[in-house]
Amino acid sequence: MSWLPPVPVLILNLFWMTQATVAIAYILYQYDGSRSGLIMHLAILYVLLIVCLLPFSLKFINAVPFLIRRIVWALILSILNCLLLFFYALTIIGYHSWCGPITSELILTYIGQLDVLFSLYGISIPVAVTLIALTCMLMFGGYFYFSKFLLEAISPVANDSKQHFLNWRLSSLCLIGLLVIVYAFTYQSWKLREPLHIAYLNVQGFLRQAPPGLFLKQKSTSKNIKSGFIGQIKKIRPRPLILITVDSLRSDQMGVYGGPIDNTPFLYDLWRRGQIYRLNSMYSVCTTSCCGMVGTLSSRYWHQLHEPPVNLADILKEYGYRISFLLSGDNSNFFGLRQIFGPNIDLYYDGSNQKQKYVNDDRIVLSRLRNFNWQSSNHHFIYIHLMSAHNIGFHEPRFEKWLPTKEHRFLKIYRTPRSYRNNYYNGILQADNMLEQIFGILNKARILERALVIITADHGEYLGEMDRFGHGYKPYEPAVRIPLLIYDRFRCDYPQRSISSQVDVAPTMLHAIDAAIPTDWSGVPLQLSTPRNSIYVASYGISGVVADFNGRRFKYLRNRKNGNEELYDLNTTKSECCNLAVKPEMKKIIMTMRGLDNLTNNEKN
Repeated sequence: MSWLPPVPVLILNLFWMTQATVAIAYILYQYDGSRSGLIMHLAILYVLLIVCLLPFSLKFINAVPFLIRRIVWALILSILNCLLLFFYALTIIGYHSWCGPITSELILTYIGQLDVLFSLYGISIPVAVTLIALTCMLMFGGYFYFSKFLLEAISPVANDSKQHFLNWRLSSLCLIGLLVIVYAFTYQSWKLREPLHIAYLNVQGFLRQAPPGLFLKQKSTSKNIKSGFIGQIKKIRPRPLILITVDSLRSDQMGVYGGPIDNTPFLYDLWRRGQIYRLNSMYSVCTTSCCGMVGTLSSRYWHQLHEPPVNLADILKEYGYRISFLLSGDNSNFFGLRQIFGPNIDLYYDGSNQKQKYVNDDRIVLSRLRNFNWQSSNHHFIYIHLMSAHNIGFHEPRFEKWLPTKEHRFLKIYRTPRSYRNNYYNGILQADNMLEQIFGILNKARILERALVIITADHGEYLGEMDRFGHGYKPYEPAVRIPLLIYDRFRCDYPQRSISSQVDVAPTMLHAIDAAIPTDWSGVPLQLSTPRNSIYVASYGISGVVADFNGRRFKYLRNRKNGNEELYDLNTTKSECCNLAVKPEMKKIIMTMRGLDNLTNNEKN
């Protein structure tokens, strides 16, 4: 067995591989990854360990005192191990929060704002720092103790020409590991979902962060249709178009929708006076921002998204509109949304474009909007995204109306359910105030009276239902029921539908200016009374359909991995507490829903 590395080296490898296997196997199992992704990750770690051990096995190292070697090696390994554990934690949080892995760009964005981020998450900074410090100290102590045995085993011995640690077999294994890393640069390896190369190797652009199958590797037919639009309609009726999405805004928790808290005084006042139209039964296409924002702009469901999809900005640019995106949050690096939005944006500004304020502070958007150039005001399309209702959005103290928001549990690290909900209600109150200020700016610029303003969300938010908090989980009602409010002085009414979707927003804006609508868009203008019998919802690993059967709404969900089905009657009080999929009397409905869901697979193929 002389070809094997020394026993301490094997023990060290086993320790690292066990950590990696537990973390990565969990991620890949939960999110449809490939086993090859785990193998790739283990190979990368193996090469990393070899690189850390090689310098301590060379002859010149004998000139360094043994104690110094132990300290240096223990420092290197403990720091790397702590960083690796931190990376695993961030990756799991990323998948749980937005169905995507963490990336180096996002880490760099938030690393200088950890104090604000910890505070907003309700994490006690002293406790967090103490736990991190203790973990690092314990890690260093363990490695320092182990270094005595390992360094003695790999240290060069005079006149020992048969030292087996650097034999050709191990060198070959190292070469194989290096080849695996090189393979990580290919598109095929991206599909393996190995987190380290997704985080640090920006080879596939935004695709590296997207779930497999979310963005299809094919060309969108809209590009061919788009070139004929101007010929189809000789003249449009230009007017300002303003689209506002509030991240994580859930309709049933808003006062204007009859929610339990009076947290939308401005919107409620507009609605009470008949100045905005409130559409009910509006659904997001998914439970995370990436597909929610892109789906809204491109009128496409999860299973229809292309790389990149032709969106509302592309079409309006053909009609001579000036396109402006004013977004709170780091959308440039989050799923690479800036790249997905396409090249036809005249002004793009998000939280990553400035360093003065926290990246998720909506006051960034207000400041930029106050200095906006309103020339040719009829040909403006402005997309605004607000983060006030999101749990990492910055909340001004003056909007902390419902308390407590800093109540913790489990060593003062996690918010209690009560404080999480209070924080969410305060966020909606702040978002309402932001909308009031935006309307004031538009009115002062004499834009509001001619504008079509649509207010909606990218997705909803769990507030303890199904023991969940946040978003990115299954598309149950809390995560996909969103508001749709329309300000339009040119139209007296918008018909109510039993079901509507985010995909209807972009066609609504084109219809308002008599512009042609791409034939491969999925949405129907909300100005039309055309009934919608079904719409699609989805999340990572789950496809779903919401359909109307003679006035009764049902939701069908299917797990793409194991085929498990769920069926819910949305007209009941506790609509998603009882799975009706196994009931014989629901056989006809579930067969119909299953057929609609199967269409998503056919369209994808």
